[in-house]
Amino acid sequence: MRAYRIFLAILLGITALAPSQSEAQKQTLISGYVKGAIPLDPSAPLWAKAASAKIPLLAQVIAKPFHFMPSITGLQVKSLHNGAGIAFLITWKDATKDVTMYPDKFRDAVAVQVPVAGQTDITMGKPGGRVLILHWKADWQEDIDKTFQDVAQLYPNAWTDWYPFVAGEPPYDITAWTNPEAQRYMTGWVVGNPRSQPQKRTAVEEQIAEGFGSLTTSPRQSAGGKGVYMSGEWKVVIARPFVTGDPNDPAWGPGKEIRVAFAAWDGGKGEIGSKKSFSDWVAVKVAPVGR
Repeated sequence: MRAYRIFLAILLGITALAPSQSEAQKQTLISGYVKGAIPLDPSAPLWAKAASAKIPLLAQVIAKPFHFMPSITGLQVKSLHNGAGIAFLITWKDATKDVTMYPDKFRDAVAVQVPVAGQTDITMGKPGGRVLILHWKADWQEDIDKTFQDVAQLYPNAWTDWYPFVAGEPPYDITAWTNPEAQRYMTGWVVGNPRSQPQKRTAVEEQIAEGFGSLTTSPRQSAGGKGVYMSGEWKVVIARPFVTGDPNDPAWGPGKEIRVAFAAWDGGKGEIGSKKSFSDWVAVKVAPVGR
């Protein structure tokens, strides 16, 4: 009983200190219409013209493991669409750039959650109330910007003698492997683990969920994006077509009002999985084409 009272006191204290969820509910993000391609570069001049909304984030204290004191408490978000697809520019402060994944070291990340159809729970959806999650990951961005973070990058003093069927000599450039027989010796790659894919084309993973513990990589990957870290700040663009032919396409498009939610992770503070901060639902008005 004493432990329960301590837990309740901590929870009430966090709730009192945290930004009100009603602040997020009152926010309306305008997704403005632009002609042509939406820039994935966060520093593109077109983004300067987009309206910005401040989105408060709260501690994740709904499902274990809880995270009582998250590092990221708010995001600045902009949105643009071109009639065919939508993009979000998400900005937040972060003292450290965390772009690697070790057993005890995690990466920075941010995600956008969109209901597939109708009302659903903020807690990654619910059974029968599926959500689409567009998850940008800093380690994937590093794989694209520099090189795939294999053993040679993560553990420079480790040695690999030889991989069968691979052209050349160590150190190997795994991103250039094309021989299927050689790929068989990268087991994570072979079985389809997206993190083990060395030939990444985007740092955004599409996922679907129907509640906590149900997160799954979507069979179809249509999202794109890019993240840039500069002067203690992340700027990340996450983009996706409105319609892809996937049954998990949300009911969104020009002239509609949708709801989205955001989540963020500070890898340098040990945030991974459910250890995160997240927003309530945010209303997004998608401007009609031409306006």
